[in-house]
Amino acid sequence: MPIEGFDYKAFAKNLAEQVGPALPPDLIDADRQYIINIVHNFCYMAGEALANDTTINFNADQACIVTQFIGEWAFHKAIDIIRSQIDPQFRDGILQKIAFTVFEIAKTATIKNMPQADMIAVVEFQVKKAYNEALEELKSRGVLNDAQVAEALSHSNIDEMAQQAAQEEAQQQEQAQNAGAQQPVANNDYANQISDNKILKLATFAIVLKHLPPDKRQGLLERFNENDAAILRDYASMEDLETKLDPNIVAKGLKEIKNSLPKSKKINPARVNQKLYNIVKSSAISKISNIMGKERKALRDYVANVASGNKNSPITPRIADIICNHLEEKLTR
Repeated sequence: MPIEGFDYKAFAKNLAEQVGPALPPDLIDADRQYIINIVHNFCYMAGEALANDTTINFNADQACIVTQFIGEWAFHKAIDIIRSQIDPQFRDGILQKIAFTVFEIAKTATIKNMPQADMIAVVEFQVKKAYNEALEELKSRGVLNDAQVAEALSHSNIDEMAQQAAQEEAQQQEQAQNAGAQQPVANNDYANQISDNKILKLATFAIVLKHLPPDKRQGLLERFNENDAAILRDYASMEDLETKLDPNIVAKGLKEIKNSLPKSKKINPARVNQKLYNIVKSSAISKISNIMGKERKALRDYVANVASGNKNSPITPRIADIICNHLEEKLTR
């Protein structure tokens, strides 16, 4: 039977959509599209195989992990193969061998409840082994020579990305240290106790504060504790603050700040009532009663009124939306 909550078609599509922005800029359009397609196809087939496999009892998270392993390694090794300039007609065969290896190893590791760190290590080991075997097979057929095999083995996109991430982290730490060095003596002890990442976030937020009217700036500062507010004021008073921080790090920090802000949600009462009506009408009365039995009378009356088609209610739209989501969540468990 299908794995509950595992929509392998949507998951494969989602993974493929993440490929484009992560691809190295030096690849030509045809190769970029090839990698996107190969990730989608392999993830789709792997997800479908897991969903139809009656011999396993995976949940949605486990199925996603196995499928994602395949997508990630198809992504990395496709880049390695392209950079190695291996003839396009042999690309699919190499990648299919790798994908099959990842599928079997990751599936077996999941069945055995192997810790994820161990799973990552064993999958990587088996991928390298399968890749070497595929290259050696092509060499034995006269397709590749020793130099071409050595060239192919010299490329490792996953290691390059890890190295780049390490460099960016080091750069962030350096930026944070430079920013922290600007702290006044009164704040030095506190600044030394907080993380580099927090220092960077405070410095980034201070750039935002610099461009706000004084009243709004003060209103935001009052939401921080005394020490953080003092750091923010000092940063905001620096004329050259922007030049002390890497623009990429600032952009990343601003994005994180934006994502952390609560999203405004305009609630349509009629839509909430209709949704609640549909939920109640399509569910057993006994289940609804059990869920709402411990709620206040006003909330029970509201659900009953909506279920009977009564649109008028003293409940505010936001409370109505919370009740509706609460019922929906409980009924799907």
